[in-house]
Amino acid sequence: MINKSDYKNIYEQDMPLASMMNRDMYGIIKWCTPSIHPHVSRINGIYDNDISISYHSLGNPSINTGIFKKAHNLASIAYQSEHTLFSVNGSSGSNFIVLRSLSHQLKKVHMLAQRNVHKSISVAAEDYNIDINYLQPHYDQDLQIFIPNTIEEFVDGIKKHPETNVVFISNPTYEGLSIDLPRFVQRIRKINPKIVIFVDEAWGSLFPFSDKMPTSAMQAGADICVQSTHKQSSGLQQTGMIHWQGKRIDEKFVMDSYKSLITTSPSFHLLASLDAARFLMQTQGENIINDLISVADKLGNELSKISGVKVIDHDFITKKYSQVRFADKTKVLVNIKGTGIPGYEIAKNFESEYKVILEKYEAENIFFIAIMQNTEYDAIETTKRLKECIEKLSKKNKRSKIIFPDFPLEIKKSLSSYEVINRNIISIELKKAIGLICAEDVVPYPPGIPLIAKGEIISKEHIDYMNAIKRLKGLISIVMSDDKIEKILTVK
Repeated sequence: MINKSDYKNIYEQDMPLASMMNRDMYGIIKWCTPSIHPHVSRINGIYDNDISISYHSLGNPSINTGIFKKAHNLASIAYQSEHTLFSVNGSSGSNFIVLRSLSHQLKKVHMLAQRNVHKSISVAAEDYNIDINYLQPHYDQDLQIFIPNTIEEFVDGIKKHPETNVVFISNPTYEGLSIDLPRFVQRIRKINPKIVIFVDEAWGSLFPFSDKMPTSAMQAGADICVQSTHKQSSGLQQTGMIHWQGKRIDEKFVMDSYKSLITTSPSFHLLASLDAARFLMQTQGENIINDLISVADKLGNELSKISGVKVIDHDFITKKYSQVRFADKTKVLVNIKGTGIPGYEIAKNFESEYKVILEKYEAENIFFIAIMQNTEYDAIETTKRLKECIEKLSKKNKRSKIIFPDFPLEIKKSLSSYEVINRNIISIELKKAIGLICAEDVVPYPPGIPLIAKGEIISKEHIDYMNAIKRLKGLISIVMSDDKIEKILTVK
């Protein structure tokens, strides 16, 4: 017989996730996704009213019938597309659906893309035998962020690779940088009107609802896009949408891929949260976005008062890089180099000791996203806690100046990623890998874009960069097969 006093310990030991959700999700200041408005329509009774597609009269989301078709149609009106589908596996799942449909429709996809693709794009390309030609990336070594390519670089890329039938762009970037998308679409159409323009608009779900946001992919005339509604538009975590329009996208291939890849047991709560999020943004979006910008401005102004902290001005980025036409003012990028404390150490301490969660952190930067739960009080309180956190860490650790290596930008492709998996692959010491074909994606954070992609030639600069990362002892992390950064997978 278990004593009543023992229930709590058993509960926490045997149900660690459930216990954490009920115990620790209160009293935290979050500057990260998901962004959930306090007044968005809630679904009552998460457990009591859970249901499945066995409730046949409701229809079936995977074949777009019944109440789900009605919700999809209402979303297409709100987001100004011809067709919309709800996704319950975020933009990652949506990217697989889109690329599968394009690979079936076009038979062979030759895709021109920026380097800052989400890993779901590179993995789906490998699965569906898609050739990707990457543009040479732009990277701000001081801000440690990816900068979009110019429109003319895309045009030159199409001329260099005339077989291109899909152009892929992530717009906006993680940090909220957008190009002139309408002009981009016009230029691509002028070069080749048959090319499919696919936009990963994961961070752009706010765009259709305010003139303080840039033009959305659908408004700009792109053919198809994916969005992560949970990131900034009040959908529950992992919810998103797929939007498309025009004759370049064949609906039957999209629906076949959607039916094949979406779960046959979707959460009605997640789908319903997308419906509620759409209604919220359609009816109150402009005011909500104004509030988000106001809170972000307040946060930036307060943080700039802390010694050693520099808030990166949005106008600074748009003036420095002519291809960046818009910087999302709901996002706050903060350089903390002047504090002498690495970003990851500040973020870790900020979370554990001060109950403030950041969207992300890098070696010399920390990154905030104003979400719908935030208030101006959060901005003031966060600044107070960050100042105290920095002062505490400064007393604890005296640090010398850290010099970070420049990120190598040259790309030399030898094989497509799907060709690599059929070759003999070996693990080899870094110093012996120069000139060989890489058999894995090597992705350092920052910047979160591949240093080397599978199928590319390994250069001396790549090896020098990886060795420099080793010497920094964790200030920059790297995703590769060998977490000790001593060996790398190559084609034999």
